[in-house]
Amino acid sequence: MIKLDVDDMNRFIGRYSLGRDSNPLNPTGSPHFLRIKIPGGFIDSSQLRSVADLTKTYSRGQAEITNRQDIQLHWIDATDALEIFSVMDELGFTTDMCGQGFSGARYGDARNIVCCPVSGLEKDELLNGTSLLKELSDFFIGNPDFQDMPRKFKFSITGCGYDCTRAITNDLSFVAVKKNDDVGFTLLIGGSMGASLPGPRLATPTGVFVQTEDAFNVAVATIEIHRDYGSRESKAKARFKWLLHNWGLKKFLSTLEEKVGKHLELYNGPVFLRDGGHERIQPQSQEGYYYVNVPCIGGYISCDEMISLADLADKYGNGDLRLTPSQNLIIPNVEQKDLLLKDLKKIGISIQGSKLRWNSMGCASEFCGKTTTPHAKEISKEIVYHLERHIDNELLNAAGFRIYVSGCHNNCCANLIAEIGLAGNLTRENGVMKQYYSILLGGGFGKKPSMGRRIEENIPTDKLKLMIESLLSNYFEKRKTSESLKEFCNKSTIKELKLYLNSKGG
Repeated sequence: MIKLDVDDMNRFIGRYSLGRDSNPLNPTGSPHFLRIKIPGGFIDSSQLRSVADLTKTYSRGQAEITNRQDIQLHWIDATDALEIFSVMDELGFTTDMCGQGFSGARYGDARNIVCCPVSGLEKDELLNGTSLLKELSDFFIGNPDFQDMPRKFKFSITGCGYDCTRAITNDLSFVAVKKNDDVGFTLLIGGSMGASLPGPRLATPTGVFVQTEDAFNVAVATIEIHRDYGSRESKAKARFKWLLHNWGLKKFLSTLEEKVGKHLELYNGPVFLRDGGHERIQPQSQEGYYYVNVPCIGGYISCDEMISLADLADKYGNGDLRLTPSQNLIIPNVEQKDLLLKDLKKIGISIQGSKLRWNSMGCASEFCGKTTTPHAKEISKEIVYHLERHIDNELLNAAGFRIYVSGCHNNCCANLIAEIGLAGNLTRENGVMKQYYSILLGGGFGKKPSMGRRIEENIPTDKLKLMIESLLSNYFEKRKTSESLKEFCNKSTIKELKLYLNSKGG
């Protein structure tokens, strides 16, 4: 037991908190969760080993990588919190300030800032956003001026040309673009996939160009607008998107310019240059080096896997690792990639299979109290493995789609913007709560973002993989040359898509 005096405990205030876990439908025995805030997903091997020790001691040896590049632990007892916080303090990590226990609109904070997971590594990168990431993270963490906002505020930063951070789901996203000979940022604002008012929203392109030296001030001014003008009437109206819904883009930009003290340049070029991500093994901008993206479908990772991956990062890289917004882990700066792949295989990790292994996500629905078995992470993994067994992997890759599974209506895994999204719901039958899912099709992000249409409802979990296989069979049979699954779904009527889901082609 670590003994702490009052001064020791005071340093945790405003920087650490626990979240509540409760699932009466499928008791896990987890009273609290701990979300370790890892800005941009940047973590080194020594830190990962220490997180593994915390996982082994306090979280039954199991953790999860979140879609905001955090590491989340469960089964945390509140009496152990100060000991855990002390270790995290030594590591340089904090937590999100989880305010779900409060009924009103308050205790909002700046959540973990999501950044391109291969910033500084990706070939043809427009801009490395890590300096902005660090400056903003250092400013907001523990800052009392930004710990009682109407609700949480989410940032993202990407400079690689892809929408690898799902920028359209964030309150404020910095996306690197080129204007004439200048490289800077354009802004997307007001994104949110949650059910709070005015409902799910794709972030709005602002049409402005921000010089890199102004980006920090623009970020702070934007969150100040949320803090000072956001609605505190109720939680349902307390997200930044509600303020933008009422104000409109013109008023927001006028207020922003007034706060930063300068006129923002216009930008009318493309926001994203290409679709895709950072799957598998990719050559780095540093000649002779590669980054290896290790798939963790659903984000599950054990303490033993953490230690093994930390060891491999030391053996084949420089000890650095990156967590991705798709719940995976990257080992960068690798020269002997083939030897690394062999060692990964020895610990049961394969870099083979379809891109779905890197592009599919599931929320932590077993802990939230809104679902019953099977849970979102299990379903996402089951569907991926089923499709890989029954469909040629090259065909799956060419279709260019993701599968996101959220166990309830809260849309924690952004299922609305996946080409195939699954949204869970509970129905009482003969006095027993049963888990069902809706199927949404045609969502996507990147160059042409869209939200999926709800095609089927109340589908039993054991039928999901078969219906998705049926959809794909029809797609491969009826598509036009080079037509993506998203394009195919969005040109089809709901009636046609229902038929494709329930009647296998061929």
